[in-house]
Amino acid sequence: MNGRRLKIGISLLVLVCIALTGFFIKEMMTEKAVAAEEIQKNLISVSGRGVIKVKPDIACINIGVETRNADAQKAQQDNARVMDKVVEKIRSLGIEEEDIKTIRYNLYPLQKYDKETGKSSVYEYRAVNIVEVTVRDIDKMGTVIDGVASVGSNTVSGIRFGVADNQKYYTDALEMAVKNAAGKAESIAKALGVTLKGAVNVQETSYGEPVIRYDSASKMKSDAEDVETPVSPGELEISAGVTVQFSY
Repeated sequence: MNGRRLKIGISLLVLVCIALTGFFIKEMMTEKAVAAEEIQKNLISVSGRGVIKVKPDIACINIGVETRNADAQKAQQDNARVMDKVVEKIRSLGIEEEDIKTIRYNLYPLQKYDKETGKSSVYEYRAVNIVEVTVRDIDKMGTVIDGVASVGSNTVSGIRFGVADNQKYYTDALEMAVKNAAGKAESIAKALGVTLKGAVNVQETSYGEPVIRYDSASKMKSDAEDVETPVSPGELEISAGVTVQFSY
């Protein structure tokens, strides 16, 4: 009998402990929810932007050869012959093999329409071979353009400038963006007559890619010219953005 009463007593004690534990957990969750709600009420949300202007130290350029012939095989052969000279010239100017990449090769027919027969027929084949060349010494850009032109390249376009160590500059821009956001938040807090406690949420809104300056086409030197083709890289803008929430 006593053993039975003891078991009942222990069971009741366990139930009381469980009930008390549930009560305290509920109270804690309620307190946290209230605190979170208060934080949500006392927030200043701002965006920040940082911009670093840098001089490019690398450039990419598309260099190619276009040939045409009534015979498809002949168009291909002519293209390959000239392109071999172009690539060899590029290498001779100190461009490494890994910095020469084929980005386009096409062979397609050109057709004409005969009004009398109402039919189209192939009159010529066009072969196009283009490589993307990364020039790690921008001072060589004019020399590269003129060099490939001298051996038969008739397609030069899409100059794109960049920096080899983009991440370093992006990190600096990101730091500027955070400081910019903090300055805005301080100004808002001052106007409201409140004191900032600190940042509670930070989101990066940029991806670290620089704003590239494009040159859609480059002038190629004629046989009568002795002046090197001018190439002006200008400046690049590497920007970073953040959104920050500050509590007060």
